[in-house]
Amino acid sequence: MSKKIVLITGASNGIGRETALTLAKENYQLIIHGRNSERTKAVYDEIVALGNTDVSMITGDFSLLSEVAEFADKVKGQVDHLVVLYNNAGGQFGEEREVTSEGHEKTFAINTFAPFLLTKLLLPLLEKSSSARIVTQSSESYRQTDPILDDIELKEHYTFGDAYGLSKLYVWWLMREFDRDLQDRNIKNVTVNSVEPGTALDTGLQRISGEIPEMKEVMAQYRQYSWSITDAAAAGLYLITSPDVEGVSGKFYGSDKKEKNVDPKWISASGQKQIWDYTVKASQQFLK
Repeated sequence: MSKKIVLITGASNGIGRETALTLAKENYQLIIHGRNSERTKAVYDEIVALGNTDVSMITGDFSLLSEVAEFADKVKGQVDHLVVLYNNAGGQFGEEREVTSEGHEKTFAINTFAPFLLTKLLLPLLEKSSSARIVTQSSESYRQTDPILDDIELKEHYTFGDAYGLSKLYVWWLMREFDRDLQDRNIKNVTVNSVEPGTALDTGLQRISGEIPEMKEVMAQYRQYSWSITDAAAAGLYLITSPDVEGVSGKFYGSDKKEKNVDPKWISASGQKQIWDYTVKASQQFLK
């Protein structure tokens, strides 16, 4: 198990692509995911052009939990362990609430339920490594609105901003629960941390946001403060590679690569458990 195998979701553009190209130069074995096969293949070709042929690509639409489960099965068929799972794929959608063919609001499906299911299904591969890391993208937007735990998928309270912010709060809570579970099982070789990348305009997410009428002015204001993709990818790369965070788990890091001081109002043990139970139920048919 000497190979450092890293799986990156949402690697077809933006932060995921930048992360994949950086790790390719450091001779990691890579599994890259994207929804669009042409864009994902383009990144695959870029990696090979760097001289790293130890790369594979698997596509899948992570708004559908069935495709997340199929994706996990393909990963298990390719490798016998993972050193890093980087839950980077995410999205923000329009003014009208979208529901997937599986019955879930699309933002929560991609940003919350998909990272949970993928982590759950691939945890055995991570546990086989002597030292493994789970890194998950959250966002400073988690502070956008208070949790709405009696309407988790916002059937009655939907706005695109609240859906995005709460999806990122809930995925952070889920990762905290994964960390608690690992501690309860005395598994010390797998760490779980979340990261906030800062604002970068050269991402699929920001392009989508810029297409929403209400967001155009906001994105114009962000432009003067936005980072390059290289800067935005730096905190995630730090959590993936740095010896400084070896053994560190259950934390939330900011774009400055430092642990965030999260206001206690955003931490709720009961809310966290409620989101965990809801997500388990939503994913139940795919948990094997």
